[in-house]
Amino acid sequence: MIYLDNAATAIKRDEILNYIIEHKESFDGNPDSTHAMGREAKKILEDARVKIAKSIGAKPFNVIFTAGATESNNAVLRDFSEFQVITTAIEHDSILNTIDRDKSILISADQSGKISLDEIKERISDDVKLVSIMYVNNETGVIQPIREIGEYLADKDIWFHVDAVQAYGHIDIDVEDIKCDSLSLSGHKIGGINGFGILYLRKNLKPFITGGEQEKDRRAGTSFVAGAYSMAESFPKMLNERNHVKNLKEHFIYKLAETSINYEINGNVDSSSDHVINIFFADYKADFLLTYLDMNGICASAGSACRAGSVLPSHVISSMYDEDRAKHSVRFSFGYQNTTDEIDKTIEVLERL
Repeated sequence: MIYLDNAATAIKRDEILNYIIEHKESFDGNPDSTHAMGREAKKILEDARVKIAKSIGAKPFNVIFTAGATESNNAVLRDFSEFQVITTAIEHDSILNTIDRDKSILISADQSGKISLDEIKERISDDVKLVSIMYVNNETGVIQPIREIGEYLADKDIWFHVDAVQAYGHIDIDVEDIKCDSLSLSGHKIGGINGFGILYLRKNLKPFITGGEQEKDRRAGTSFVAGAYSMAESFPKMLNERNHVKNLKEHFIYKLAETSINYEINGNVDSSSDHVINIFFADYKADFLLTYLDMNGICASAGSACRAGSVLPSHVISSMYDEDRAKHSVRFSFGYQNTTDEIDKTIEVLERL
């Protein structure tokens, strides 16, 4: 298989999984237990918290471990459910399916894939208590003006939340620099184990899962030690892989331009992350293209994998252009395990069609 769907989930890292298996006894204990096994698991957990916090310029106390970015996003959005929210039409479903649409203001992206800070300024009112913007779009890879938004909101009584799932490991993140109040990350997007994420909180929310006193009484539930370890250990590897992934994307664009395929890139590729590209193929619908690619051993997608495995038109591309263009658009996303030979094979398969 040629796996070009890394934005859906990254390939797990053998060296990290092997370490967990080989040192299984260190991960077996409940980190809230006071005996030796519990203390050993607790040390792994807290070491991971320190590393993850450092990776985003945060203090360890401000990093809460969750079951993933969906939970993290939900926790923030639900805490502001009584208030007016500004977000965008290109957010992940964990944002769009959690907000109250009647109270929310959705900012559209233009055909470059970017939202406008000026439009946010125009829509700000005394009723708005939360602004939630994703850092890197999961379907186009376009980077949003997060730093500028944070600067604008810094002196206002408005909570600023950032979904940074697709940014983490691909671009530098510093929570102090972007002046966010909360930020969500997911471990499996960088090669960690599925089912683990974090919520950075500058100021506390009310507890969003109740039960025990884990996470300083902010999020109950037995901690996922192996998930925390795998995310913390994956991040430095991502930093070393950036140039490789960037070269893969550039090679894909170069080779595609050499063909006679009728295509356009969705969004401004010059303002996008190095691991995602979204292509409009005028002559074929996405569901046909994905089936053809799959039959030839190539994995890609039509949009977010969180839409229950469906090939519905991307709400992101639909909002930027129209639904017909979305029905003809495919996302390719690159990872550390991919090679230029795999890119060449993918282009050959597309050209043969």
